[in-house]
Amino acid sequence: MSVPDLNTIQSLAVVPDGALPITPDSIVMTPEGVLGIAKPPKPCKLTFMADGLPFNIAVRHEGDGSVCQIWADLGHVPYTAQAPERRRALLAVLRGIEGLPNVRFIVQGGQKIILFSEITLEHHASPEDLFHQTILVLQEARPFLRLLAEYL
Repeated sequence: MSVPDLNTIQSLAVVPDGALPITPDSIVMTPEGVLGIAKPPKPCKLTFMADGLPFNIAVRHEGDGSVCQIWADLGHVPYTAQAPERRRALLAVLRGIEGLPNVRFIVQGGQKIILFSEITLEHHASPEDLFHQTILVLQEARPFLRLLAEYL
């Protein structure tokens, strides 16, 4: 297996202007008290696997700066008719993990749970910036991924 060089990694992450998968205006509070999003994010060219989950990375350059997003599909919140106790417990866990500095857990239409992170840089994102954000996301999310896995 060949490993791409750092410039290739960076170029795969770049998306055209206005093409970031998740916009700040698209995140809302749902009636269940968790963050929600109306439409699913589009897959990106730069993906990787961590803890058995497929992650996506997107970067948009804005002038001299950049906006970097990382997200992963975690699974679905069960419907009440399927598993009412699991649904209540899962939503309680999601409500309890609000306010993390680098990661948000968002429920999109169709009850899919998305792990989401976004940073704004004052310079063009380098591969090192992407690795740094990725490590922050994984370190912050891992304990909660283990909690959520019990109910997914």
